Order: sequence, then C-alpha cells, then structure tokens
Amino acid sequence: MWVLCDREPIKNWSAGSATLVGDAAHPMLQYLAQGACMALDDAVVLAEAVKQADGDLETALQAYQEARYLRTGKCEILARMYGEFYHATSVARELRNAMLSGRSQEASYEGLAWHYDF
Repeated sequence: MWVLCDREPIKNWSAGSATLVGDAAHPMLQYLAQGACMALDDAVVLAEAVKQADGDLETALQAYQEARYLRTGKCEILARMYGEFYHATSVARELRNAMLSGRSQEASYEGLAWHYDF
C-alpha cells in the first residue's frame, strides 16, 4: 500500500511571470487517468494564451488559468469520486454493482463524452 494524495481544486496557479502546469497546478488521483493529459492540455492552452497576449505575460497567465480551472477542477474531483466508487465496500459496493449492472457500454461512453470529446 502507498499513500495517494490530491488536493482540492484551486483557481490561481500563477504569481507574477511564473505559472504552474499539470500536477503542480492541479494534482489528481489516477482514477481518471488524466494527470499527464491535463499537463499536455495546459501546455497547449498556455502557449495559445501567450501568443494571443502579444507580450503581456500576466494577461496570458490569467487567460490560461481562466480557460483551464473548471475543467481541471472537474477532473480532480471526479478522479477522487471514481476512486471511492471503484474501491467501495459493503452497502456502497452493492449499490455500485446494482447501478452498473444494466448499463450498456455506449451509456458508459456517453457519461464520459464531456471529457473525451474536448
């Protein structure tokens, strides 16, 4: 066993001309398998924000954060929830199994479309 850590989502990842990306900005548990993906998405959004800001780095960093914090926060929270869901015990396990037993593969994919259709 090992300790797994995340933290509550935050809205500000920048100070002055420095910012954070990926797990440094929004650490999440592995249950949604998105840690590295969020870092890559961050890099693309940050690069575009810098390009659009025409030399104003603080504006670029603010735009980057605003574009990313809700999505990354949702991933952080859902990863935590998935961990609880996957490792459920007792009544919670029975409820989980009952909820998923009749669910089709297509319905499962639709439930994650917000994420993978980005």
